[in-house]
Amino acid sequence: MLKKLLVVLCVVLMITGCNNDIDEDDISDAIKFKQEYENHNDQINKDNGKAYTNLVIEEDNPMIYATFEQIMEVLDSDGIIYFGFETCPWCRSAVPVILDAAKASNVSSIYYFNALDLRDIKELDSDGNINTEKEGDPKYYELLDKIGSIAEPYTGLNDESIKRLYFPTVVVVKDQEIVFYHTSTVESQSDPYQPLNDQQYEELFNLYKEAFAQVSIACRIDKC
Repeated sequence: MLKKLLVVLCVVLMITGCNNDIDEDDISDAIKFKQEYENHNDQINKDNGKAYTNLVIEEDNPMIYATFEQIMEVLDSDGIIYFGFETCPWCRSAVPVILDAAKASNVSSIYYFNALDLRDIKELDSDGNINTEKEGDPKYYELLDKIGSIAEPYTGLNDESIKRLYFPTVVVVKDQEIVFYHTSTVESQSDPYQPLNDQQYEELFNLYKEAFAQVSIACRIDKC
């Protein structure tokens, strides 16, 4: 009798394990994104002493962790890209609105790429010369070239030709053309550590929703 029970238990565990593997393949990116951003709830930014905005993210969110190569593919086809990182206060303001707009537009996939460590760091010295404190990764410059003139100028350098990828940036690509490129949240938000008010939320939500509607049937690169 004991042997039969052990056999049954092993079979149940094997079946459960297989099911868990399938579920994890389907939602691992979504759960990873949820955990990555929610892990900073109730945490303090040590640089300024301000508390990060608390987020509650659904497990079935559409975020997909993309490689650089996948991002370049999306820019040559169709899809939605979110550039950001979990401790960016502006990103934490934007993410809930991005996810709500995606849900309202039946968007199943948003490609998430954290390009923070790829960026260069430049500054203007007292003589007006541009100094590079940290050279960017070659992939970063390739990405900026792909985005083209629509990318925003590097603030503070007094040179419109030098571009920079700021966070958060949401990009919508339709038929190999960038039809939507939006950085930050809304102009009226001055403190990213304070949640958006209802009016600000609605403004940003409508902006994303209208843009997402253009590619709402976009699918995953590795599944199509």
